[in-house]
Amino acid sequence: MKVIVFVLLLAGCASLESPDPASPYYAYSSGWVARLNRPLTIPVDSATVRLQYGQIVPRNSVQEQDPFCVVELNTVGSAPQILRPGNFDVLQVTRSISPVISRAAPSPFMKTRFVFDDGAPTFLYYITTFRLRDPAQPDLRSMTCAWNQMAPGNRALMRHLSLDEIRGALGGWMNLIPPRSTL
Repeated sequence: MKVIVFVLLLAGCASLESPDPASPYYAYSSGWVARLNRPLTIPVDSATVRLQYGQIVPRNSVQEQDPFCVVELNTVGSAPQILRPGNFDVLQVTRSISPVISRAAPSPFMKTRFVFDDGAPTFLYYITTFRLRDPAQPDLRSMTCAWNQMAPGNRALMRHLSLDEIRGALGGWMNLIPPRSTL
C-alpha cells in the first residue's frame, strides 16, 4: 500500500513537458532563436505590439479566443519605436495561467436576488512567454503568446498553445528557430 501511495505521489510531481513539438506541453530547450523578418513598429505611447493571424492587430481588436502574441519593449515611447529585423536569443521560455476578472464585484448594496454573476473568471489565459535578447536592440524584452480559454468553444481545451499555433499567430513577421541539435 505504501509503495502505491509513493508511486502516485511521484506521478503527481511528474512534469507535463513533452519532447513532441506538436504538444502544447513541448519542452523548449535552450538555444532557440526568434527571427524578426521585417521591421516591426510599436505605436506611440506604447511598449507593445500584437500579432494575430500573421498580422499586426490593434490592442482592442485582438480576437482573444484565438492565438495571439504580444512583442514587448522595456519602455513606452512618445514616438513610434521600430524593432529592426534580426535574430533574437530566446533566453527563457515560461508558461503560466492567468485568470482575469473583467467586471467589478457587485455592490454590497445591490439586492442579491437580482445578481446572476457566479463570480467565475470571464478570462483564463494560457500564456507562453519567450524572454528575448538582442545586444543591438537592448530595449527588447519579450514575446508573450496566449489565448483565452474561457471563450466560447475553448472551454473544453484548457491547454497551452502548440508551437504551430504560435507560429500561425506570428505569420511571416517572426520565425521561431530551434537549436541545431534538435534539427
